[in-house]
Amino acid sequence: MPSATASSSAEPKQVSASTSYLRRDHCRPPPLSFCSQINANIRANRTLDSPYFDLAGHIGNRAYCLHNVAYAGGSDETAALLDVGVKDLLPDLIPAPPVPPPKGLTFVVREGEGKHGLGMFAARNIPVGGLIAVERPILVAPYMIALQTHPESDFYTALLHRLSAETVERFMELANCKPASECDIVEGIIRTNAIAITLNVPSSPHPELPTHRGIFPNISRCNHSCGPNAKWQWDPVSFSLSLVALRPIEAGREVTVAYISPTCSRAERRSQLKEMYNFSCRCEICARPAAVTYNSDAARSELNTVWTSLLSFEDWCLDPTMDDYALIDVHLRAVSLIESEGLEMLDYGKHLDAIAMGYGALRDVEQFREWTWKAREFRPTDHRASRVLESWILDPETFPVWGWRISENVFRKD
Repeated sequence: MPSATASSSAEPKQVSASTSYLRRDHCRPPPLSFCSQINANIRANRTLDSPYFDLAGHIGNRAYCLHNVAYAGGSDETAALLDVGVKDLLPDLIPAPPVPPPKGLTFVVREGEGKHGLGMFAARNIPVGGLIAVERPILVAPYMIALQTHPESDFYTALLHRLSAETVERFMELANCKPASECDIVEGIIRTNAIAITLNVPSSPHPELPTHRGIFPNISRCNHSCGPNAKWQWDPVSFSLSLVALRPIEAGREVTVAYISPTCSRAERRSQLKEMYNFSCRCEICARPAAVTYNSDAARSELNTVWTSLLSFEDWCLDPTMDDYALIDVHLRAVSLIESEGLEMLDYGKHLDAIAMGYGALRDVEQFREWTWKAREFRPTDHRASRVLESWILDPETFPVWGWRISENVFRKD
């Protein structure tokens, strides 16, 4: 994920073996025109979710440290550049991931046929919801480094110096899509392979942006598709990233994720990927004929707005003038579009849940059981949710909103 770097003088002051605090000299804020441009970009970025961001205030309130994250057990190592307030919110010892890495070989890293560069490929059949990998980051850095005079690459190099030679070697083996005229190799590797992760930030004026960059030894190699078969799941408590299958993945098939919002048109997606990662997307979705692409773009645009004008479940239950299947039909339409476009990453589970709820509110036992089972199959590794869903399938009348639509309409008519 590319970032903007406002410049500050920073000299490391060694405090302990794991943390070095950076001295920040007072300096003039950046020019107003530069601030306005960065403010507009960050406020408009949905991922960052910072509609009131102010660059001048952000720079004036930052104090950073270089920190080695400490883990309970294992040999993982992470070097992080963090706002001091963010670092203070981390526990002294990060616990193990709640879900351990899968047993046995689930993926291999190799070059795909007709492709340049490495990717992740399934080493065995992986079911929907199957865990492909769990990893800790090698490096972590803010989305925006608000220190002046030192180039961004200096901070990344300082982080590498805090890691073992073996880990640095794994980092240097990652791809670099950036030309030498734009940045050096280390910064190029960061910009090519960084995955957005979210950290807890202090509640204060001009807080640090929660979104940070994480570099992972294997998961960062996962290539892009506009119809991805896997997704990332970040757990800030265990400081770990999971790679989970969205659809069944056959052995030998490439594991893919979406680098950008997949609801844009093909032309927009290709333009963004070219600008950010210097490649023209040729995934199965983008390789479709022009006529199919036109319909695909329309479907993705519809999915992008499906939740904005959707009537709430409660309002549907209380409005006897609406068709009994009005709400269900909207979600059925979304499920159909998602499946045709390979976009299970777009709230697919929520749509399945909504359909099951709708049929439950209508006391339709057969359809309720069918869609509740589909919702359960989409999250097989969530054992707690699976047990609850299975209990409702066995006895639908225990479902909390069973018969609401019918009961409320009868009540209103009386």
